[in-house]
Amino acid sequence: MTKPTPSPEQRKARLDAASAQLEAAVSTIITGEDWQQALAFAGRFHHYSANNVVLIMAQCIDRGIEAHYVAGYRTWQGLGRQVRRGEKGLAVLAPCKYRTIDEGTGEEHWQVRGFRVEHVFADSQCDGEGDLPARPAPQLLTGDGPEGLWDAVVAMLAERGYRVERQRYGSENGRTEYAARLVTVAPDLEPAAASKTAVHELAHVLLHEHRLHEDRSQVEIEAESVAFLVLDAFGFDAGSYSFAYTSGWSGGKAEIVTAALENAKRCAAEILDELGSVDLKAGDIAA
Repeated sequence: MTKPTPSPEQRKARLDAASAQLEAAVSTIITGEDWQQALAFAGRFHHYSANNVVLIMAQCIDRGIEAHYVAGYRTWQGLGRQVRRGEKGLAVLAPCKYRTIDEGTGEEHWQVRGFRVEHVFADSQCDGEGDLPARPAPQLLTGDGPEGLWDAVVAMLAERGYRVERQRYGSENGRTEYAARLVTVAPDLEPAAASKTAVHELAHVLLHEHRLHEDRSQVEIEAESVAFLVLDAFGFDAGSYSFAYTSGWSGGKAEIVTAALENAKRCAAEILDELGSVDLKAGDIAA
């Protein structure tokens, strides 16, 4: 089941919106009074969107709530805990999804039409001894990526003299070796994660081949921002991985993120323009 291929205008609009979202989310996280505390807070909630992480964090700070885990009222009951009487929930934004049928193909797919406010509660707002679920780790993309994206990115790298191999070096998902003209992507990544990693490495080739001595944090933020923007243009939310990644490399300096995003947006636009001649379709994935 696939989603319609976005038009160039739609891609540009999404690119602009995603750039603003990425900058706002990361800047909000890294410019707090205590950077380490803010980053640690964000790290607890990788399964929430960046916007909802910011919403939860702001409400907890404003109301003096300590939160290591949040869940809905019924979920807490299922975990053997009870929200205390009188506790006020933390507002989050939940997408309103509707099933639609493509008149041309007869295929059904889900569309997001706005958001609604739902409420969750922190563990400190509950009584009981039920065990908390294990803290989620940063989540790689799973499932299929945009149809044809991997092949298109491999072709773009080949045009620039780089070959692509599926290898893993330690904990790295991808690596670019400029002298050897080699890009490696870990073989155990699922197609969506592999495609995003390939875009990340393509960004290194486009932006950093002649900037080898620049600050590592700058180039990593740029490359991951490009990957986020390109995937987002095809309807794939990589924020749960990209926001934490870019925040970690920023070292708490908002100006690094801002500078990186200018280069990243130009590079993402270049990649999307070149991909415009490729018939890419967005498949369904869980991010």
